[in-house]
Amino acid sequence: MKYYNIMKIVKREHKYELRLQLVKSSYAIGLKPTARLFKCSIWTVRKWRRRYAEQGISGLSEISRRPHRIPNKCSLEFEKYIVLLRKQTKNRYGSRKLIERFDITEYGKGCIQRIIRDHGPGRKRKKYHKKRHFLWSTKRLYKAFEKLQVDVKVLTDIATYWPQFLKNQQEYPRYEVTARDVKTGATFVALMKRNTQENTGAFMELVGKHLSASGFDVSKITIQTDNGSEFNGGGKKHTGLTYFEQVVVEKAGMQLCRIPPASPTFNSDVETFHRLIEEEFYDLEHYTDLADMKRKEYTYMVDFNYVRKNRNKDNQTPWEILRQEYPNAPGNSLAFPVLLIDEDKPDMLSVRYHQRHISRNVGHLFNTSGEHDLSGPHIHHKQSMHNTAGKYRYQRINRVKAGISLSVFCQNTGGYCEPQYSRSG
Repeated sequence: MKYYNIMKIVKREHKYELRLQLVKSSYAIGLKPTARLFKCSIWTVRKWRRRYAEQGISGLSEISRRPHRIPNKCSLEFEKYIVLLRKQTKNRYGSRKLIERFDITEYGKGCIQRIIRDHGPGRKRKKYHKKRHFLWSTKRLYKAFEKLQVDVKVLTDIATYWPQFLKNQQEYPRYEVTARDVKTGATFVALMKRNTQENTGAFMELVGKHLSASGFDVSKITIQTDNGSEFNGGGKKHTGLTYFEQVVVEKAGMQLCRIPPASPTFNSDVETFHRLIEEEFYDLEHYTDLADMKRKEYTYMVDFNYVRKNRNKDNQTPWEILRQEYPNAPGNSLAFPVLLIDEDKPDMLSVRYHQRHISRNVGHLFNTSGEHDLSGPHIHHKQSMHNTAGKYRYQRINRVKAGISLSVFCQNTGGYCEPQYSRSG
C-alpha cells in the first residue's frame, strides 16, 4: 500500500510512528531506497527528514493547515449581533434555529457555528463519569496485559517526600517507574536514583520475567511509552535501536509503540495512577530508611492490585478482572516486589551538589561542609504542608479476601515479599 493511502486511514498516533520509521530508514539506507520502500516521493522523505533535523521528534507532528488570512470572514459587528441573540435566547438556539427565527441571510450556518464555538457557552458537555464509563466500555475489549502503559514519575517535587529525601538522598530514590495494564488496571512499580535507559530497561526486563513466570505470553504484550529520553534517548539515535528498545523488543520479546509528542492523555491510565499514589501514599507516609519505604510501598501495591476497587471498572479490583479472563492465574501474578533498581550506584546529582557551594539564600540546600541546610523559605513551606500526614497507614493487606492466602505475598517478612529474582535474572 502506498504511503499516502496509509496516511489517509491510520490514526494520529500511528502517523507519527510511521513518519519516525521513515526518517530512521532514510538515515539507514538513504533517501531513494526509503522512497521506494514506503512508496512515496523522495520529496516526502526529504521533508520529514528536514523537519526531524530542525525540530527533533516534535517536527514529525501535524502542522496546522489553518489559513493565515480569511477574506470572507464575517465582520466584528455581525459576531456581536449573534452573541446578543444567543444571550436573549439563553443559549438555546443553535445556528440553524437562529437563521430560521431571525431571517439571517448575510452568512451561513458554518459561520454562526464558529461564532458560537468561539464565544460560547455551547452545548453542555457530557458529564465526567459518563465519559469514563464510555472509556471502560472500550478498554474492556482489550485482553489482560495486551497493552502496558509505562512512564516515570518524579518524587522529589512531592512536599511530604522532599524533606525525607534531603536527610538521606544518597540512599533514597528520585524517580519511580511505573507499568500499568490498560484493561485490568494492575500496576507494577520500581524505584530509581537515575532516570536512564539502563534503569527503565532493567525494569521492563523484570516485568517481562515476572509475567512470563505467571504464564502470560510476553510476545503479545505491547509496551506504550512517551518520548522521554529514558525511553528513546531523546530522539538522537538515527539508526538502530536504543538500549531501552533493545531490551523490550529483542531481549524481552515484547512489542513497542510510542505516543505522539506533547500528548500525555494517550498515557492517561499510568498518569492517573501517578496522581493516586501521590495522594494516597507519598503524601501520607514517612519512612525510617529505604527498607521501610520499600516495605510500605509494597504493602500499598498489594492493596491497590488485590483490594482497592476501581469505580470506573464496574467497581472491581484488578485481581477480580484478571480472574474473569484467566481463572487459573497464579495468586502472585500481581504481587511484583518493589525494588530500587540502581541501589548499588551513587546519586550523581548529590555528588555534583557536594562539589560546589550553593548560597543559603537560594533556599536549598547545601553549605560548604556538605550538610543539608533546611532553613530555606520553601523548606518551611514544604514541612508545614500535610502536618498530620502519616497517621493513616496502608496496612489493609489483612483485608485481602476471595481465598487468596497471604503466604502468596509474605514470607515472614512483616508484610514485605523479598524479591524472587535479581536484575541479572
